[in-house]
Amino acid sequence: MKTYKIKSLIYLSIFVASAVVYYHVEQSETLQNTLLTSSVADLEVQQPNELEEEVIKE
Repeated sequence: MKTYKIKSLIYLSIFVASAVVYYHVEQSETLQNTLLTSSVADLEVQQPNELEEEVIKE
């Protein structure tokens, strides 16, 4: 009976640890995607302004 409780505690702690690691990795990927999306949006906004300046210079 005592062995069963120890095994259950070990399995529970492994499950909690893996859930924490998974959550951390998922948050890291979400942050990277958000940063990538915002930098792409900034580049798209800046490009028409640069094209207008080139047309005005010519």
